[in-house]
Amino acid sequence: MGISRRLWPLGLAALWMGALGSGARAQMVDGSRLIKDNGGVFGASPASQFTVEEVKADVLANILWPGDKPSFTFRIKNTSDKAIAATGRLDIIQYGTRGRAGDVWRPDVFKIADCGNAPVDVTLAAGETREVTVTPSIPETFGGYALVLDLGAAGRAFAASVVRSLPAEPGRVEVPTNSMDIPLPADINEQSIGVFKRLGVKAARMEVGYLPMDSPAFAKQYQDLKDRLKLLQDNNISVMLTVEADGNLAPQPLDRLRTYLDADDVMYGNKGDYAWSPSSDADFQKWCARIATEFGFPKGPVNALELWNEPWEGISISGWGADSTRYREMYTRMAAGVDEARRGGARVRVGGACSSSNALDKFFADGTDAFLPHLDFVSIHYQPLAAVPSLIPAWRDRKSPYGPVQVWDTESWLANSEDRMALMAASMRAQGQQRANGTWRGNVFGNTNLKDSAGAPIHIVQAWPPAAAVAAVQTFLDQRAFKQILFPNGLPWIFVFDGLPKSGHPDPEDGTIVVGGDLAGIYDRNQLLFRTIRSREGAAAAVAARAKLAALPADAPAADRAALTAAIQAHPLLTSGAMTVADPRGEFRLFDFYGNPVPHQPGPFTTPLNALGYFLRASGKPGSFARLTAALKSARIEGYEPIEIIARDLTAPIAQHPPLRLKLTNILNRPVSGSLQVQLGGLTVAAPPTLQLAAHETREVALEVSGTESPGNAYPLTVTFDAGADGVAAHDETLHVDWIAHRAIQVDGKLDDWTGVPPQILSGGGIAASITEKAWLPFQNFDDAAASGQATGYLAYDDHYFYFAAKIADTTPYDGNIRFAQRDDNDYFYPAVSYADKTKAAPLTWPAGIRRYSYRKSPALPSGSGTDNVQIAFNVVEENKKPWAASPKGTMPGFMAYWDTDYEYALNAVAPAHGGGTEVWRLYAPGVPRKHFYPRQPKAKIDGGPVESAKLSMTRAGNTRIVELALPWSEIPLVRKRLDAHQTIKFSFRVNDNGGPSYELATGRSVSKVNFLAFHNDWMTHWANEVEFGAER
Repeated sequence: MGISRRLWPLGLAALWMGALGSGARAQMVDGSRLIKDNGGVFGASPASQFTVEEVKADVLANILWPGDKPSFTFRIKNTSDKAIAATGRLDIIQYGTRGRAGDVWRPDVFKIADCGNAPVDVTLAAGETREVTVTPSIPETFGGYALVLDLGAAGRAFAASVVRSLPAEPGRVEVPTNSMDIPLPADINEQSIGVFKRLGVKAARMEVGYLPMDSPAFAKQYQDLKDRLKLLQDNNISVMLTVEADGNLAPQPLDRLRTYLDADDVMYGNKGDYAWSPSSDADFQKWCARIATEFGFPKGPVNALELWNEPWEGISISGWGADSTRYREMYTRMAAGVDEARRGGARVRVGGACSSSNALDKFFADGTDAFLPHLDFVSIHYQPLAAVPSLIPAWRDRKSPYGPVQVWDTESWLANSEDRMALMAASMRAQGQQRANGTWRGNVFGNTNLKDSAGAPIHIVQAWPPAAAVAAVQTFLDQRAFKQILFPNGLPWIFVFDGLPKSGHPDPEDGTIVVGGDLAGIYDRNQLLFRTIRSREGAAAAVAARAKLAALPADAPAADRAALTAAIQAHPLLTSGAMTVADPRGEFRLFDFYGNPVPHQPGPFTTPLNALGYFLRASGKPGSFARLTAALKSARIEGYEPIEIIARDLTAPIAQHPPLRLKLTNILNRPVSGSLQVQLGGLTVAAPPTLQLAAHETREVALEVSGTESPGNAYPLTVTFDAGADGVAAHDETLHVDWIAHRAIQVDGKLDDWTGVPPQILSGGGIAASITEKAWLPFQNFDDAAASGQATGYLAYDDHYFYFAAKIADTTPYDGNIRFAQRDDNDYFYPAVSYADKTKAAPLTWPAGIRRYSYRKSPALPSGSGTDNVQIAFNVVEENKKPWAASPKGTMPGFMAYWDTDYEYALNAVAPAHGGGTEVWRLYAPGVPRKHFYPRQPKAKIDGGPVESAKLSMTRAGNTRIVELALPWSEIPLVRKRLDAHQTIKFSFRVNDNGGPSYELATGRSVSKVNFLAFHNDWMTHWANEVEFGAER
């Protein structure tokens, strides 16, 4: 494929890095709103005496390919009461958008350069409107350009936004890798769909409402769908149809949307259930068969059917509020209809669920693979570094004409500015995703629907700067298969993609490599492998702050101490790293995220290492791509602290001289050596004065420790590794003695038996709602600023039980949960009679003979989030024996979410209204399906549930909760097996609160990282279960 060689100044990278260090959570903002809110970037005058709007362009969708020299027609209206006569100009301003750290929705807009202007002479009487045509000279550099009309004293206004991009490859693809959403129906036209064609995006998701085929409105709806699908096919778009209800046009119980009900059975809110009545299911099956037969690939553009957008249990944004049984019924019908079309030659896939946890809950809660033959893909939304379907062996190894269960990210709009797109696309594909949708279309293009003087419609598209980056991703990655992360035990992030197929095999010279210095520009740093690695400057700043903190007088202001402590822990984005690559033959090509070549002379060249993504290609000469890969392996890497330092807690009392175990990884591709200094509170640590590590070597060092134990079981650790010219690495963390006492405990709500057991203290800020949780339920509020608290845990065991206790500070009393073993599942669904309003004037009676499947309230789950409960979890099974793979192919363990909990239990108090007492609920054990125990969820042969043989006490004294548990060894035999073998176990606990944030033992520990699979619920933030405990004999 031909790659344009237009020039791009490398120094512009600094413009994107400038604002990445700040930002706050905001709601999604499209390009037009960004322009409106940032008019000052273009010098726009709020008090202009005119308005201007684009009404015509002789290039499709305002997207220019190399060499295009379009003309634009603008409609200018004099909004003043005076005539305007101006010799004006149309300014051409190169501009961009860049992401904010911690904010995936609202990018910053900034000016890059003035790029000349075109003259515009305007004469307008008061109130007059006139059209003018201008042919500006748009630079050949790929990126975004604002056209700003300046009429001198009459003012200055934004007129249009255009993008110059790499040209798109023609042709259709059955399962394209990069996708974008279709606009709303009112905005579907040749211009908006032309965006896809011009950028080369060949996959889309489009919602379509099921309407019974005997409905009077069906013929028109079907023709509208047919017209839209033809437009998509004409533009080489393969579309996944997300099938939902067309409002209440399909027969509905109660003939309406069924929202939640209050205690008086009265409806409230505007979110609810539109799942149609089972009486339409047979027709729905025929409808699916007709859609897939007439429009299925290759005859038509439809390559998949998905049942509903975000069909969560309880309530969702898209009108799903039915039980899982209803979903399974409807899905079975959809699959049967598609199977019929397949027998006629259509190649249409079936799948959906919009998250891996929802797919597991909907299809596999019964412990069987009955739905596996009919699950061609799992769609996922907002699962950053957690595309877990790629880890499930039965899905990954499925035998089917459609291959393994694919992972289709159909909505994870985390890269809504051009600087984030290359790394987002590469990292998504590395997670095993066959399809990625990381950018909201509103940040790529915007639609304006106007009329001409005769009243005929005019459709105009404004192309925003991220569009150029979309084209670059499509050009350089396209259908290339992800191969590997080049440095599995080091940095930077280098994602290698095979070439496009040639003669049945990947073209060895057509590969693409994506390089990024820091993934924390797009992901929460705490999710990342090597999350503790700082920039070289950041590590030096931490060492300086540590010295200042140590020098503070005892009476120093608390604010000064807090500021220095924060500086020690700070991890700013990498901005000034560099990778110098040897290129003696001058055959390697470096491109920025727009696709602009970064020129260099034959010989060594520098690839910036920062939070931006860069593409690397070879010349295509025989062996050139292999030489590029080899050159990267031996490149000179600068900008990072040289080693990663992971500190493990002590696993025996100080009196037993336990070793301090440090896991040290040289993240550089060259040997490093330097001095090592280790301090651990007031203890004596025997550390070697110097250390040498080979390139990418990981070494576990065990340092002898002696001294006096800390009553609070807290030992501040500081580690400094000074590698001279290769920089300093610094690590600060509070360690603990993780020890399971051997003693019998009386489970009575008193802690007398725990005297002398090392406490495990949880304190500080709680765990905020995850981006997943916020994105799945955007209509609910999440208070991230809730007050923090403190909890202390204790562990012990004897021949009969594993014991756990916790003392929890809690200022918000809670009556307790239901007893889940006796939960009346029907209580969560509609009653026989309900009411639309509080007058109760018109009772609504559920149809006889139809299961009342619509949720009436949020389901209570035994995991206990949002209640006063505790969860405990054990990690004891060897990695190679876990039920899921440790990482996607071509990556390394820890790259993304991974299986780290083998037993999990929820400890719940039961409210007096439900009989009082307590309940221990098995959330997971080997052989149990991963599920969340929703009402009416199918049960498995081996399943979770109440643990009747456990002993649990949960009491409250003032603002203190006391939890005591005795869990019999019969429940956790693999835990006992390790203790009997004198091996350590990994253990964590989570404290939930009805009036505040949750806390987990592993939060912030260097041995851990954010891992959504550590506890239930899957969509919440959890920390990996990697804290290791020794046991008294």
